[in-house]
Amino acid sequence: MESNPLEAPLASGTPNGAQLSEREHEILRLVATGASNKQIAQQLVISPNTVKVHLRNIFGKIGVATRTEAALYAIREGLVQVTSDVRLPAEEPEPIPVMEAVPTNPQPLPDLPVVRPQPAIKFIIWPAAILAIVILILAMYVFDQRLIAGQPPTQPATTAVVPRWRALASLPTARSDLAAVTYDNQIYITGGNTPTGVTGATDRYDPATNTWTNLAPKPLPVTDVQAAVVGGLIFVPGGLAADNKPVKNLEVYDPRQDRWEQRAPLPTALSAYALVAFEGRLLLFGGWDGQGYQAVVYAYSPTQDTWTQLTSMPVTRAFAGAAVAADRIYVLGGMNNAGALSRNDEYVPENEGTATSPWQARAPLPQARYSMGVAGLADNVNLVGGTGATVGLSSLRYYPQTDQWLAFEPPPTQDLTGIQLAAVDKDLHLIGGRPTNQTAPVVEHLSYQAIFTIEIPIMH
Repeated sequence: MESNPLEAPLASGTPNGAQLSEREHEILRLVATGASNKQIAQQLVISPNTVKVHLRNIFGKIGVATRTEAALYAIREGLVQVTSDVRLPAEEPEPIPVMEAVPTNPQPLPDLPVVRPQPAIKFIIWPAAILAIVILILAMYVFDQRLIAGQPPTQPATTAVVPRWRALASLPTARSDLAAVTYDNQIYITGGNTPTGVTGATDRYDPATNTWTNLAPKPLPVTDVQAAVVGGLIFVPGGLAADNKPVKNLEVYDPRQDRWEQRAPLPTALSAYALVAFEGRLLLFGGWDGQGYQAVVYAYSPTQDTWTQLTSMPVTRAFAGAAVAADRIYVLGGMNNAGALSRNDEYVPENEGTATSPWQARAPLPQARYSMGVAGLADNVNLVGGTGATVGLSSLRYYPQTDQWLAFEPPPTQDLTGIQLAAVDKDLHLIGGRPTNQTAPVVEHLSYQAIFTIEIPIMH
């Protein structure tokens, strides 16, 4: 059986011969320094839920039940050195997230006005308060979201007591088809089309101050491009250059040094691909090579500076979106010679090199589209804007756990395509784009509060 090119096991030294992956080693080392799940998630640019999944796997492999035992194991096996940085971690109780609820067997919902709670409501735990919390969670689902059930939705309700979309500081320059990525709770953008042509301008947005800062420009200006973060570096492969031809270049930005450098180029010149960071690697899906739509899948290892070709997608596509949720990768929509696509293909990297296909079709998009903004948040996939067969495309959220699509409140602006969607904390940021069927880019920058927080102090 072939080995999985995305999973490089490292000997763990466990009595039963179990092996830890490179990512599991990283997490175990951080646990041994006393880092919390949130701190680990921020450093590795993954979700806290993904950290918890890895910890369960690690505990099972090395035969421990607590973080303290895991830290002692790491020290004993020489995975970390005993220094002042190493301290026994505090045990983290499993939190009870209060988020938008998803019913196990939902039914289509009628058009009703949206009634939303205030974002941060504090309760003291009494029996009546517990009941109120349950009612609140159900109300957030019933009044704020619409089950699509495989058909284009009716006109979404937009009346809101507490608007969840809000306008933020506009982009320094109007642009569309740009790259955007979140790092250290800030948003970095580069490339794209501007009113004066293709740009290499790079800017950083700080949500704490609602300001943009201009940074060192990308050496090769490109559009139809994506970015992803691995190991504190921002990777931007390929793209469409000013001469309207795809390129192979892989340019890497270091936010700490405000500096760009070149890495190993793509095997094939590509633009309009989909891109994610997963388990310390880049995964690139499809795109346009200047002659046609592609189904190719490439993995890039930053430590080895090499590209590897993996199992191709079921169909050719460009201008698709991709996001990581619940330890799976979802490649959504896109276009090819058949037009806009409604495909939702799940990719499982661990199945590479095995008898099981890494690709599986999931519930399709209710409305086919491409050039939309896609972002994962809290193990769900969010999708906004794009171009399709109709105008007024709904904002959608995909729940991998139940394989369902739900509509949520659309942005209070004109229909946009060529946008980016970036997640920061509990918010989704809509960045740039251009009106459907137009070429002039916009300076649009909006945020959507995707998760409400309900603080519940427990009274003893």
